[in-house]
Amino acid sequence: MPPRLHADKLAYFFIAFACYLLIRAIATATAIPPVNVLLYISIAASLLASNVPRVVDIPLHYAYPVRCIEFFTFGIAVVCFITLCLRHVWL
Repeated sequence: MPPRLHADKLAYFFIAFACYLLIRAIATATAIPPVNVLLYISIAASLLASNVPRVVDIPLHYAYPVRCIEFFTFGIAVVCFITLCLRHVWL
């Protein structure tokens, strides 16, 4: 089996995990703090932006905006994670 198929399977797994995180964020939006919801959504968006282009051919002029979305949502996820860690330490 070529190594490309393993990479595709891993990309599909991350896409499925991102869908799970989106559903979880929407389902528990009223029960958990907004920082958690934002963390779940930003992780899911970052995973989708990094893995969907690996399994779907997208036009070249969309590659840069998708990459920018990936970096932006990853940055938001890091900030939310640090916020949650600091909140956990101080409370």
